[in-house]
Amino acid sequence: MKIKLLINKKKDWAVKLGKEAVDLLEETGVEVTNSKVDVSVCVGGDGTIYHYYNTGEIEGGILAIGSKTSSVCQIVNNNWKDKLLRFLKRNKREKRLALTARVDGRSYFSMNDVVVHTYDYRLIRLNVKIARSKYSFEGDGLIVSTPTGSTGYAYSAGGSIIKPTEKIIQVVPICPYKREFSPRIITENEKVETSTDRGADLIIDGIYIKRLEGGEKALVQRGKDVEFLV
Repeated sequence: MKIKLLINKKKDWAVKLGKEAVDLLEETGVEVTNSKVDVSVCVGGDGTIYHYYNTGEIEGGILAIGSKTSSVCQIVNNNWKDKLLRFLKRNKREKRLALTARVDGRSYFSMNDVVVHTYDYRLIRLNVKIARSKYSFEGDGLIVSTPTGSTGYAYSAGGSIIKPTEKIIQVVPICPYKREFSPRIITENEKVETSTDRGADLIIDGIYIKRLEGGEKALVQRGKDVEFLV
């Protein structure tokens, strides 16, 4: 088996653990390399997974080590060695739905959620098209979430918690004025197109992507599934 280690270098504990993990894996005959790997091991927390997914560096199955506050990572950093080896030996995987957001001819990939959000304190008007239905409301923004991302921003904004293996998408408004638009679940094959009446920020998996111009459309739909070791 070939393993890639992706480490959050801003966290001292992650750097230290990463070095220990290299020694442990090599001692057990696992090859640690940077390309054409079977599993990517992310060390640093949930945000580390999203960062490396956004940069396109994750390959193969995903196995992550985070702190006790992490909700997506499979392993906690205070008791990781035996669990890391067990996960790799078992090599059992579950597929999870991911998203693709297309803006101005460019595609962005999301494991967690795609967010359009006001960049200041003022409301924005969001025009949303889901399949053949059209909606328009004022609010702070809109979240299009995967089941994996349902426990984060989407849930905080009034959405539902969804099992990570479900093949559905959740659309959640952020503080809609007079609750003109309610959270809703759509099928995995439905597309969400949204635009705003003035500038707004596009944020994917918590990472700022760009400032959208008024009227600029973002098309969100199902992307390629990701695989988590379980």
